Amino acid sequence: MFRRIHPEVLEVDLYLKPGAFVREHIHPSQEETFAVVAGALVLDIGGERRTIAAGSTEVVPPRTKHGFDPVAGEAQVLVTVRPALDLAGYFRDFLTLSRDGGLRIPEKGMPKPLLLFAMLMHRYRREIAAPGIPVWLQRPVWRVLAWLGQLRGLKL
Repeated sequence: MFRRIHPEVLEVDLYLKPGAFVREHIHPSQEETFAVVAGALVLDIGGERRTIAAGSTEVVPPRTKHGFDPVAGEAQVLVTVRPALDLAGYFRDFLTLSRDGGLRIPEKGMPKPLLLFAMLMHRYRREIAAPGIPVWLQRPVWRVLAWLGQLRGLKL
């Protein structure tokens, strides 16, 4: 569930099942706070693995690589993002594409199909970026690949 607390703040209630994971990524200009309500989560923040359990909170500054490992048991996490930008739109599009089978994100390796993923990354370039490649270099690559995806008739 997404809640806009204020135009600049987005809260997301995550209810995670065993095996859930989020690949490493960065937010170019957003701070993300993870507050574990129930269960536990293994976060990788800037290459450092941290286990956070119920009652614990971790803050990920902008431009910091982060993600989380497959969850061992169920977990409930309250995620707060500042500034909100359109991260809720990214989550909705990402989840819709993943659920419908149009986009597959393996734990390792490239998302498939790459052109559809590029369209998503280009649309939400202010909200999310891939780790390990400078954002200024990613943006023109995503733009060209998104254009090719549109030429092929792909739609978000």
